[in-house]
Amino acid sequence: MAWLSYDSHQPGIIFSGIQMNFSYNSSMQMNVPNDAFYIWHAGPFATINGFRLGRLSVEPVEWHEINAALGQTALLLSTVQNDTPVSFSTVDLYPKGSYSQIGRALTAADHERGNTRQQLFNLHSDGSGFTIFSRATSFAKGLELLLQLVGEAGTYISENDPAFCLPYPPEPGAKIGGVSIVFGQVSDELWTRALKMLLTDVKWIVAWVAKHSASP
Repeated sequence: MAWLSYDSHQPGIIFSGIQMNFSYNSSMQMNVPNDAFYIWHAGPFATINGFRLGRLSVEPVEWHEINAALGQTALLLSTVQNDTPVSFSTVDLYPKGSYSQIGRALTAADHERGNTRQQLFNLHSDGSGFTIFSRATSFAKGLELLLQLVGEAGTYISENDPAFCLPYPPEPGAKIGGVSIVFGQVSDELWTRALKMLLTDVKWIVAWVAKHSASP
């Protein structure tokens, strides 16, 4: 089972209040999303398998590390989709390490119109080319779709388990916890906070998956 707690009134997002203790009916059973991906924190940063996600003026993180963290996140969510009942049908993930991508899933209407070419957006960046119009960039759209995907996964779970609720549900305008997920739209500090909230949601999704995968 999983025991989790969070303080929605704490702007620092207390990760240390989230503890997980998963037990399995069979000691031979392995839950890949939980066992292969470790989400935690390093000060103000959320981390996944040791890679920090975010940037601060006083503690800059190199883009290759941010890209690696996003790649790990993409691989984790892809694993959740492929190996568990959790479903998200409007977004497709393409985990490619530090060069991962994401795209809107093609619909039946797209195929009827002969539109079979999917537009992909980046879950990686080198930090250049950002302006006040960053929302139009591939990286910005990639982050928006990643947030949408997490929200869709949370909705799927809550529909099947009414007791479940993401601690930070995605909000209109590509926001989470009132903060834009788009790099360049807010300060580095706020962007880092938004990414921390995003990985908190992912952690809760993985916790639910681990708990219910343990059920006979």
